[in-house]
Amino acid sequence: MCRRCSIICKIILCVVLSLIALVFIAFGYLSILRGEMLVERKSRLVNIIDKTEAIFQRYDLYYQSGVLSLEQAQKQALQRLSLLDGNYIFVFDDDYTLLASLGSVDDSNPNVKMLQDTNGDFTYQMIHEQAKQLTAGTFVSYCFPLFIGGKTVRKISYSKRFPAWGWTYGAGVYIDDIDSSISHTLISFDELVV
Repeated sequence: MCRRCSIICKIILCVVLSLIALVFIAFGYLSILRGEMLVERKSRLVNIIDKTEAIFQRYDLYYQSGVLSLEQAQKQALQRLSLLDGNYIFVFDDDYTLLASLGSVDDSNPNVKMLQDTNGDFTYQMIHEQAKQLTAGTFVSYCFPLFIGGKTVRKISYSKRFPAWGWTYGAGVYIDDIDSSISHTLISFDELVV
């Protein structure tokens, strides 16, 4: 009887250790997956902002060559942003006047200088200062509502400066979107196992 109990205990121990190992492997996989998704999203942001920069450079050339006035070049460049695959691109000037957001020209032109996130950081000032210091582009993390009046979640934006026009521009991704994708992956895995 004692020997039989010993064998059952060993089997149970093996099963429990296997389950624990499986849990660690699953969490390791999800951590790696989350990291890869974040890298992929950051890469996409850099691509969007590089395209935005190319648009600004093209219209600045039109201005420099006399084809368009500065005002016409800036207006047409902002309108061109709306054609960039429906991406959310924000643009504001050195006075923190919002020129474009949600992928379209912002005619209301609100001043965003004093907008703070839930941590008390002045979001646009932080983006502006880092973009000025790191001319090759910079990633900035902050908290921002998913929609006006909505829940505030973590966000990462990639932004640059276009010094010729005194503009700072960027695009962002909500970390919540990545975490949601991970949750869906976990649920799919759970359904597959069960």
